[in-house]
Amino acid sequence: MGSTRKGMLNVLIAAVLWGSSGVCAQYIMAQSQMSSPLLTMVRLLFAGLILLMLAFVHGDNIFRILKHRRDALSLLLFSLAGALTVQLTFLQTIEKSNAATATVLQFLSPTIIVAWFAPSPPRCSAPFWVTHGDPTSLSISPAALLWGIASAFAAAFYTTYPSTLIARYGTLVIVGWSMLIGGAFLLPLYAGQAKSIAINGGVLLAFFYLVVIGTALTFSLYLKGAQMIGGPKASILSCAEPLSSALLSVLLLGVSFALPDWLGTLLILSSVVLISLDSRRQARVRKTPLNV
Repeated sequence: MGSTRKGMLNVLIAAVLWGSSGVCAQYIMAQSQMSSPLLTMVRLLFAGLILLMLAFVHGDNIFRILKHRRDALSLLLFSLAGALTVQLTFLQTIEKSNAATATVLQFLSPTIIVAWFAPSPPRCSAPFWVTHGDPTSLSISPAALLWGIASAFAAAFYTTYPSTLIARYGTLVIVGWSMLIGGAFLLPLYAGQAKSIAINGGVLLAFFYLVVIGTALTFSLYLKGAQMIGGPKASILSCAEPLSSALLSVLLLGVSFALPDWLGTLLILSSVVLISLDSRRQARVRKTPLNV
C-alpha cells in the first residue's frame, strides 16, 4: 500500500473512531449517571497520562517546556481555554442533546477559523440545521445550541493557538500536558462526585474505549495520516467523524435523526470540504512563480 493510501486510511479510521467516542461518552453518562464535568476530568487525566507516556517512549523530553516560564504560561492558557474547554463544552452538548448533535456543531470550527482570518467570511449552513428550515423555531434546545457553539469556538482556538508550542516541543508533549493540566484543574471541583456514580462492566469497557481507543490511538492515527497526505486532505476525510457519530447514534442509541438533520449535516460538511479545497488552491497559487 502506498504512503498516500495508507495516510488516507489512517485519517478515515481516526475520524470514525473519533465519531464513535462521542457516542461512547453519551452511553457512559446515561448508564453511570456521571456528569459531563466529571467525565471530562477523568477522560483528560487518563488521556493526558497516556499521551505523555507515548511522547516519553518516542524519545521526547516531556519536562523541557516546564523550564521555560513564558512557554509554560502559554501551555497553561492552552490547557484551560483549549483542551479543557473543548472537551467540557463538547460533553455538555452531548448531555443536553446527543453525540451526533454535539459532533456536528463542533464541526463548525473550520468555518469559524476561516471567518476569523479570511477577508470574505464563508456562509454557514448551521441555521438550517438547528431550525429544520423554519426560522421561527429550534430543533434542539437552546442550552444544547449554546454549548455546541461554544464547543465550536473552543475547537477553533484549540486548533489554531498551540502551533508555536507544537513546533518547539512536539504535538504529543503539548496535547498530553494540556489534557493532564485541564483534568487536574477539575480534580478538586468534581472528584467527590465519583462516589455517587454507578459502575458496571459495560461502563468500564466503554470508558477504556473512550480513553485508549477514542483518544490515544485515534490521535496517533490522525497525526500519522495527516503527515502523509497533508492538512487539507485530512480535513476533507475527517468529515467521516460527524457522519459516523450520527449513524452510530441512530443505530446504537436510538437517537432520532430526521431528514432535515441529515441535510443540514451534509451542508455543514460540504462547507468544510469547500474550505479545505480552497486552502489547497490558495497554497498552490502562492507556490506558483509570477510571470513578469
